[in-house]
Formats: sequence, C-alpha cells, structure tokens
Amino acid sequence: KFGFTYKINENNSLYTSFAVANREPNRNDFENGVTTPETLHDYELGWRFKSKNIKLNTNVYYMDYDNQLVLTGAVDDVGASIRATSGKSYRLGLEIDADIRLSNQFSIKPNAAFSSNKNRDFFIDENGSPKSLGNTNLSYSPHVVLGNILQYQPIDNLQLSLLSKYVGEQFLNNIEDTNSKLDSYFVSDLNLAYELKTKTVFKSVVFSGLVNNIFNKEYVANAFDYGGGYIYYFPQATRNFLVGVTFRF
Repeated sequence: KFGFTYKINENNSLYTSFAVANREPNRNDFENGVTTPETLHDYELGWRFKSKNIKLNTNVYYMDYDNQLVLTGAVDDVGASIRATSGKSYRLGLEIDADIRLSNQFSIKPNAAFSSNKNRDFFIDENGSPKSLGNTNLSYSPHVVLGNILQYQPIDNLQLSLLSKYVGEQFLNNIEDTNSKLDSYFVSDLNLAYELKTKTVFKSVVFSGLVNNIFNKEYVANAFDYGGGYIYYFPQATRNFLVGVTFRF
C-alpha cells in the first residue's frame, strides 16, 4: 500500500492511496471446496476538513476484486457461513463522517455510506450448464447505511446520546432473488452516562443506562438462505434496557 496527502491549508487536505491485498480461503472454505485466493486492488481518494467546531472526512473508493470470497447465504452443518468465489466483482462507494459542535452542550456526529456492490458477469449452474446472469448485486451488501449520534451534555459529568442507524435493503444471495432479501430498517437507542468524581479508592464511578430500540421497532438484521424457499430469519429484540456501573482507579 502507498498513498499521498496534500495539505491545501490549515483546514483542508486531500489524500489518495492504492493498495493490493490477497486473502487465502480459510478452513471452512476449503471444506466447502473453495481453494482459490482472493485478490483486491483498492483505489481511494479523500478530503478532510477541520475547523474549531467541525470535523469532516469524505472518502471515495473503488475496490476491484478477482475471486472475491462472497457469502452464499447458506450455512454448513455446524452453523458456519458458506462462501464461494465470484470471479470478477467490485465495490464502488462514498463514505462521509462528521463531528459538528453546535454549542457547548450539543453536538452531532453523522455518518453515511453509499455504495454499488456488484458481481461482474455472474454465472450459475442450471441443469448442468452455465447460465449468465450478467451483473448482480453482491450478497449482504446494502447500498445505503446511515447513522447519527446526537449528544447533549448539560453539565460536565452528565452526557445523553441518541444513536440512530438506517440500513438499506440487501440480498441474501448473489442472484438477486427478490424472495431472498432483507428489508431496510431504522432503529434508535438512547444512552445516558453520569460520572461521579470521588476521593476514595476510586478516581470516579460511572453510572450508565442504555435503552435499545426505543421506538420498539420489529425488524430483522440477518438471515440465512438455504435455497428452494428455505430462509431462516433472525428477528432482533424490541425495546430493552441495560444498566451498568464502571469503577475507575
């Protein structure tokens, strides 16, 4: 890997990089008949901005694969995910994240990822003969992922955070079967942390509370596709709570 960074001024900088990576199949892949290594050529171009109240990072990437190890959607008899090589494929995307301080009490930290993830000239075996499906979407690869953290700090030792996340729809296999697809979902969590300074054995005691899925959303974040209409979904928990105490020495 090598790259360059160009500092335009105190607030702005540009960078670019190129990398080559190789990955061998793991034990599970070998057991399922995959013996070809994966090769990646990665190209990236980015812009960074930094001021007193704003930090912004943007990155455009193009990941060009030979024999990418992609999930098929199925699992083996011990529950391990089955992968296969997909020939030529790519991932092209834009990533953005920011940290914006609105005031002494409020800040927001948004992030976004937009991508196109494709198998090139994907073939399947149909009745013993290869059939071309053209370019298809890579499995488990949503085109849009969005997130945000809204933080409120009314006093120095108390912080409240609202965490939100959106994940776009995604296919469970590489043939774009509309019956084998996870719907998009949007969930939010609420986190509270209070730090109590002490002069005893501990430097401080941190009390924390987390409300997951505060809007009680029913959604599915993962699934397996065995083919032939056999799909196993993993529904996520509705509203739930966690509390904790951390002692700092």
